[in-house]
Amino acid sequence: MKTISKYILLAAVSLSFTSCKKFLDREPIAQITPDNIFNSQQGAQSAVMGMYRTQLGANSYGQSLIIVPEFSARHVNHVSSFPEYVDFKTNTIRIDNPWVQSIWTTGYAAINAANNIVVKVAAMPETAIAADKRQQFIREAQFIRALTYFNLVRAFGDVPLILTPTGETDNLKVPRNTVAEVYAKIIADLIEATNLPNAYANISETKGRVTGNAAKALLAKVYLYNGSVTNTYAEAARLAKDVIATSGASMPVDFGSVWTTKNTSESIFELQFDAQATNPLATVSNPNASALFYAEGKSIADLYEAADKRKDFTVYQNTPADPRYYIGKYRIFNPAIQNVPVIRIAEIYLIHAEAQARVDGAVSAAAYDSYKKVRDRAGITTPDISTFTTLAAFITAVQKEKRKEMMFEGEAWFDYCRTGLALTDMMTKPDANYYLYPIPDAERRNNPTLTQNKGY
Repeated sequence: MKTISKYILLAAVSLSFTSCKKFLDREPIAQITPDNIFNSQQGAQSAVMGMYRTQLGANSYGQSLIIVPEFSARHVNHVSSFPEYVDFKTNTIRIDNPWVQSIWTTGYAAINAANNIVVKVAAMPETAIAADKRQQFIREAQFIRALTYFNLVRAFGDVPLILTPTGETDNLKVPRNTVAEVYAKIIADLIEATNLPNAYANISETKGRVTGNAAKALLAKVYLYNGSVTNTYAEAARLAKDVIATSGASMPVDFGSVWTTKNTSESIFELQFDAQATNPLATVSNPNASALFYAEGKSIADLYEAADKRKDFTVYQNTPADPRYYIGKYRIFNPAIQNVPVIRIAEIYLIHAEAQARVDGAVSAAAYDSYKKVRDRAGITTPDISTFTTLAAFITAVQKEKRKEMMFEGEAWFDYCRTGLALTDMMTKPDANYYLYPIPDAERRNNPTLTQNKGY
């Protein structure tokens, strides 16, 4: 298996294939090369576009970052029941699991792309780049670096914190940093990224691009995840409330439109797939000849109330003769240009609901109203606030709502591990050691300073 040292130039190579004429449009390879990419504003812009592209592949949000946690949550199946997928469902993941390896190496390739921008754009001469563009590109890279480290720290716990560009011959035998150290850097990067504009020159330039509101939204989520350690629930609630109040994002009445229409009012940060960069998960998660993944079964549909408008869209049967239940959120597969909303306003409402309740120490009206807002869109009645007799009961209700709202988005597994609900509601082998995935064996053989997670 290839290790970090084999992947560090992956993102840098992809950087040279993009243009600043239109967001994520590609340019002939000969026009921009790695040698001159950071010599001009156009080259730096191309590097930024290439960095965004690192999020689209099958080992990132194009498939693995979504489908692997959904296996852990026991939400999905594979048509052939391959052990490397099934092992996530049974909490018996091998240290040489290829999907664990791919998430790790692709994550560090994306981080290296971001590091190149943060460091090399900062060093560009004043005559080569406008001051506002310098800051914008650096902050966009800080967001992607933070997002990637957030995904890695949730999946693996302690991970190496690499903050400078690396090359093929660099010594990468570095130890793991603590979860606290990784979170501290994620937060620092996102605080910087909140200074990004909330819109760019036009709609075409804004779509798919990190904004200040996207940074605030992700920072609210990070503060929620880290809240039990650092008591940052107040910051999570404040930022979520600010995004709800000022971002202009709103939940369309039609839940399914969030997925069948690109860049709806729901979206705060949405990855853009197109004919050049197709969505690998959409290709293989629909009832067609390419199908690989499908929903666990009726048990997923039964999580929803009968009147829940999300139910039939999220999980469905294709024909009476086909016993399988299918994943409904990635239906644009011919061609597979299905976008992926990484952050959307419904999740921010639920983050606010939990964080505000924790801050208030009770089921306050503000927390309840955010919870109810999501259920209202789903068309289901919300129990009266008085029925939540304890804070713990309300937080559990919010968690379960988030599971249904974000089914097949790669979120529920990490969220349930965060609060311990995974032990009772998801895990075949209920052991907190298996909240984390193993450090890939190939990485440890290449870098003996890497320790292994407990239980592996």
